[in-house]
Order: sequence, then structure tokens, then C-alpha cells
Amino acid sequence: MVEGHAIRLSDPEDHAEIQRAVEIIDRKVASEDWRPYSSKEECIKRWSELKGLKAAVLRAKGLI
Repeated sequence: MVEGHAIRLSDPEDHAEIQRAVEIIDRKVASEDWRPYSSKEECIKRWSELKGLKAAVLRAKGLI
């Protein structure tokens, strides 16, 4: 569960991947450090194009 939203796991290792994605996204949002991207919008756009667990976390957090 991320922000009250369930993310479907296809592999038990996905849980660790989701946790890492949550930590990265939370850290970037808190610090406003979007490197290597030039802005928050560019970062979110690029990550959402991945269509994987990072995109699922972004959706759960309401960023896309």
C-alpha cells in the first residue's frame, strides 16, 4: 500500500523495488532535487514513461 493505494505485485521482489521508489520519490519531493532532470515536471514525465513500479508509485502518490 502506498498512500492508501494498493499496487499489484507480480514478484515478491517487487515489494523492495516499490519501497525504494517511494523513498526516492519522497526524498526528491522533500529536497526539490530533481537531478539528473532539470525540473520536477521533466522527472515525473520521464518516470511515468517507464510504465513500471515507479509509475505505479507516482500514480498512488497522485503525481500523475
